Amino acid sequence: MGEKRSDTKDKILEAALKLFSRKGFRETTVKDIAKEVGITEGAIYRHFHSKDEIIQELLSSITKELREEIQKAIDEGGSEEETFTKIVEALIRYAFTKPESFRFLNLYHLLKDYPRITHLPGELVLKFLNNMYAKGKLSTHPEIALAVITGSVERIFIFKERNFIKHDKNTLKEQLIKTLQKALTPKNPT
Repeated sequence: MGEKRSDTKDKILEAALKLFSRKGFRETTVKDIAKEVGITEGAIYRHFHSKDEIIQELLSSITKELREEIQKAIDEGGSEEETFTKIVEALIRYAFTKPESFRFLNLYHLLKDYPRITHLPGELVLKFLNNMYAKGKLSTHPEIALAVITGSVERIFIFKERNFIKHDKNTLKEQLIKTLQKALTPKNPT
């Protein structure tokens, strides 16, 4: 019985992330989470007031984590083209090393009835893309480029996860970066 309260809270969050990313938010109940952890529903309510509070805590933690990865890619500097590559690499790396977190973020973005969280990772990417666009180094509007980048990473992740694509992750990363650069950057940047 010497288990710390924070250990239980972490286990609840881990179980919830696993279930949300596989079953969805609406389909996952507090009872499901409790069963996954091996505790009672009442024990969950000692740590969280509601399922929505669990969702918000996960969302806050995951977006902070991904935002830090993207910020690191931006901070590493280099030319816009190098930074563009590093950002796409960071998104792909995150998707494949943290698949449940990546799935969770995708589910969250598809639902409009959950409160919006500020400082989403895409804001950093959009700011960078706006800068590229202003310098003539991006051939499409930044919002469209952001949609193409995030949508492409999401599709590659899903196709790889479902074995629709057989290539190794490095090949996928290289091909995706090459394709995005070709599609989104001008042939002769100014």
